Amino acid sequence: MMGGVRKLGKVLLWIVGAVVALALIVLVVLGINGWRYPQPALRRENPADLSTYSGRPGVGVTHVTGTYLNGFHLKPDRVTHRGVVVTFGGSDGGCNWDLANRLADQGYEVLALFFFGQENQRPTLDKVPLEFFGEVLQYVDAHASSAAPVTVVGVSKGGELVSLLPTYYPRIDNVVAYSPGEYVYQGLDYAAPGSSWTWQGRELPYVRFQYSSPQGLADMMVPRLLNTPMRLRTTYETSTARDPDAAAARIDITTLRGHLLTFAGSDDQMWQGDVAAVDLARAKGALGEAHVYPGAGHLFWLPGDHVGGFLMGGTKEANLAAFEDSNRVLAARLADWHR
Repeated sequence: MMGGVRKLGKVLLWIVGAVVALALIVLVVLGINGWRYPQPALRRENPADLSTYSGRPGVGVTHVTGTYLNGFHLKPDRVTHRGVVVTFGGSDGGCNWDLANRLADQGYEVLALFFFGQENQRPTLDKVPLEFFGEVLQYVDAHASSAAPVTVVGVSKGGELVSLLPTYYPRIDNVVAYSPGEYVYQGLDYAAPGSSWTWQGRELPYVRFQYSSPQGLADMMVPRLLNTPMRLRTTYETSTARDPDAAAARIDITTLRGHLLTFAGSDDQMWQGDVAAVDLARAKGALGEAHVYPGAGHLFWLPGDHVGGFLMGGTKEANLAAFEDSNRVLAARLADWHR
């Protein structure tokens, strides 16, 4: 009897010891990975926080709001280009503020706009009503120095947005999309999944993440357990390939009447932005132009390959080269379109 108790005690001690050793190993791995993948320094921790935005000499900045409209009107003291450039951020909830300021410094009148996350907007990037852009055009007509041409610029999910808008607003003259999507994808409210966008109260057809492959799920879940950045590209790629209704979600860029300019990095790990950049430009024909930078990731301004717990791809050097060349190309094309 006593011998059995002793054996049971030894087994329990062994189990406890194994659990403690495993827990220590996990803590060490988490700590090492936290050290290996530090959060890079960001210009603003919360891009949706309006208090972090301010003007500077030479450019008047007005906070503009409406029914859904929310963002900033940047007007240089000396406007040297016709029309308006409208900038959007991506799933960070920002308004592409840094680019908007660079363009304002070059003499462009700019609207830097949020499309979700503000008090009068959808709280998450989910079921965003595209009708909001009609309100943007009304503001342009009422307040801009000149109302045409209109160029829209977006990055990542904002690139998906600006590629989609000409289908509903033929008044848009030109589109610039960084690391874009060529499909409408599921929104980012995982509690109540639906399309990213709506029109006249109806959700647009979208690619659904439920069709992602097991590898796509592993690329999301394993990094969470190991405290490493999540790679989402597999989720987007396999969902697109496996969703039987994906064709209905494809964006028709041919509705754009003017120019399309796309930028992407060949090492985009967020989604297949490099593929989309080329496909969209090819579909646009003679008025489409794509620049895919070798070794660059999803976001050109990053000093590394990750941010916010997500793997973006690219190296510091490749991202910087892409950032500088894309700025050069953009400046030349906008100068031509808005002269």
